[in-house]
Amino acid sequence: MTLSHDVYALPTFAALDSYAVLTGRRRGTSIQLDETYFTGQLWALRNLDTDSDFEHRTERLEDSRRAYDDIHVAIDELTEQALWETSQRFREQLQAIPEISYLTRNVPGRCFVVPEWMRTGNRLHYGARVYLFGDEDPPDPEAVLRENIESIVNESFGTFERYQGQLHGYPDCCIDYYQDRTPDSPSPEWRSVEPFTDRIRDAALGQGPAMSIDDVVSTFLDREDGYAFFAREFFPESGCETAMAKGRSIYEELSSALPESLVRDYFRLNFGTNYLVARAVHSGRDRRPSPGELGREHLLWYAPPREALAVPRYT
Repeated sequence: MTLSHDVYALPTFAALDSYAVLTGRRRGTSIQLDETYFTGQLWALRNLDTDSDFEHRTERLEDSRRAYDDIHVAIDELTEQALWETSQRFREQLQAIPEISYLTRNVPGRCFVVPEWMRTGNRLHYGARVYLFGDEDPPDPEAVLRENIESIVNESFGTFERYQGQLHGYPDCCIDYYQDRTPDSPSPEWRSVEPFTDRIRDAALGQGPAMSIDDVVSTFLDREDGYAFFAREFFPESGCETAMAKGRSIYEELSSALPESLVRDYFRLNFGTNYLVARAVHSGRDRRPSPGELGREHLLWYAPPREALAVPRYT
């Protein structure tokens, strides 16, 4: 089995996401550039039992993490012009990070980084997101940034959430569902994962390589609605047939090029990630899952596909 698109330079999770895009099953995907992205890859590359030499790659990741941590963004006033000018300077700094050059050089299709803004009350938060698209009809980076800035200034972030969901190829009905939030009901994140909570063994979470995803998430794709979890941090409406159909299509496409055991783990890890995010939201915390929190396969998710495919589980 071989992939028809060369995504082997990416971490496995991003390679599978991108393959679904490049084969036309999704419009696009993205990577949040943050500490989790860097530390996950560094841990995986330094702890793989392999003959491959990753010294240069780990050095570039360390350089990139330092460069990202050294970026400090300040804005004097919350206007569209000020946000745009600050974003342009911020983006120039992001584009100088070695990892961005690495991704741009190694991702088939279209790859770009843009600043990402969020607002809670009067407080402004910033980050960075790398988008990956096929060659046909990719959005313009400035258009993505403009949509984000306008939503911040106009206090209409839901508009940008919808736009962003469409960029990722999520069904419109699930985007509607995700935006249906009321103070007196559980979050859409929790409502999405709740039907599967009996598949999670909470006691096995956070044990790192001592546990397998088998110990954390029991049999998952025996239920048709499990196929709806075709992307991490995508929260499908329970029972959504459109999401299930898209997920089944992605499963079949990936399984035609990769061992089915890897593809099954991909869906379980997507769901496990969503469960951890939903649990954090449900309890009022703001925390993304740490690499390995779902077991050793979760750490392997950050290794290149060739290394993942070399372990006995996937051979």
